[in-house]
Amino acid sequence: MRLKNYSFLMVFALVLVLFSCAPPVEEEMDVAQVRGLIEEANLKFGEAIRQGDAAALAALYTEDATILPPNSDMIQGMAGIMEFWNSVIQMGVTDAALTTVDVMGADGLAYEVGNYAMTIQPEGQEPVEDMGKYVVVWKLQADGSWKMHVDIWNTSMPPPPPLQP
Repeated sequence: MRLKNYSFLMVFALVLVLFSCAPPVEEEMDVAQVRGLIEEANLKFGEAIRQGDAAALAALYTEDATILPPNSDMIQGMAGIMEFWNSVIQMGVTDAALTTVDVMGADGLAYEVGNYAMTIQPEGQEPVEDMGKYVVVWKLQADGSWKMHVDIWNTSMPPPPPLQP
């Protein structure tokens, strides 16, 4: 009888060890639904730029987000991100459109690859169009919303010609 009990305990322990060593199961994500929510947030981004509302832009990011703007150091945290976007608006950015190309993810994180088009019109000057690409890591929030957690972008436009002496 004791042998049966020990055998049962050994099998139970072996099964427990095997299950604890198994890789974690990824949580299923409805990518189409997440993409739709990201595209809605992208529309809010464009509207905030058109309204000149840096606080609304910053609200699209997580509290501990990081942005990696071109020609700049990385900026972390909502206050720094709001200050950055306020300076961008002050420089004359008047419009932005984000177009999602791809979204994938699992376990409360998603990445988006996309293209942007932006209008820059410094005071008293003709508007300039910029186009480029971006990658955003989105993070699922406790309220079910998705916010930008890491944001990097760069232009696809050629650099300006060098100044002639």
